[in-house]
Parts: sequence; structure tokens; C-alpha cells
Amino acid sequence: MMRISAFIMVLLVGFVVGPMISLAQEIREAPTARQNIRPNGALPGPGQRLRVPDQFFRHDQARDAVRSGNILSLSAIRRAVSSQYPGKIVDVRLLVPKRQGMSYLYDVRVLTRGGKLLSVTVDAQNAKILDVKG
Repeated sequence: MMRISAFIMVLLVGFVVGPMISLAQEIREAPTARQNIRPNGALPGPGQRLRVPDQFFRHDQARDAVRSGNILSLSAIRRAVSSQYPGKIVDVRLLVPKRQGMSYLYDVRVLTRGGKLLSVTVDAQNAKILDVKG
């Protein structure tokens, strides 16, 4: 009787612990600051530069423009749009100029109380509404 209960206990442990082992995460070594792993797992060669994703560059560029006073903050833009177009702001995008001399623009999407979606283009320097579509 003791052997049967021990055998059953071993089987239960095997059924419970076995799947847990297969679900465990694989331990990997974290890349160092000098490494930049590509999707295929290859590292850049000695003559290649590390590539910073564009989204991080744009965030830094936008933050620096707000700090330097070249553009208004997002909260100021949201207040300006909400005062003229009441509703829920569902999306805001900063449009970065591609050429020198052009100004930054915000594209603000507003869902009105009537269920209409508006695309409001705002000058980022003075919060002046330039165009409304929708």
C-alpha cells in the first residue's frame, strides 16, 4: 500500500512540475552598452555605428523644442483645442518639420459629443488653429 501511494505521489509531482519547467523563462545575458542586437541576432561590425530608433530621437527633439521655448507644451495645445472644439481628445501627434524654416505643427484628433471625429491642425509655436477637417 505504501509503494502504491508513493508511486502515485511521484506521478502527481511529475505532472505538476513537468509543465512548470517547460514554462520557465530562458536566462539570457543582457547586452552591454556597446552591443546593439538586431532582429536576426547579429551584432554590428566594428566599423558600423549603433542605430538609435527614430522614435527616441523624435521624443528628444520635441522635449528640447519645448524646453527652448520654440513650441508650446502639449497641455497648452490641449487647452486651446478644447476651448474651441469641446469633446474628447483621442490622439495628438507632433509633426516635425522636414525643412529649415518650417514650423512645428500638432495634429489633434477630437471626438465631439455628437460622435464626429475632427482633425485639428495647430501651430505649435502659438496654439493658433490652422485647419479643421471632419
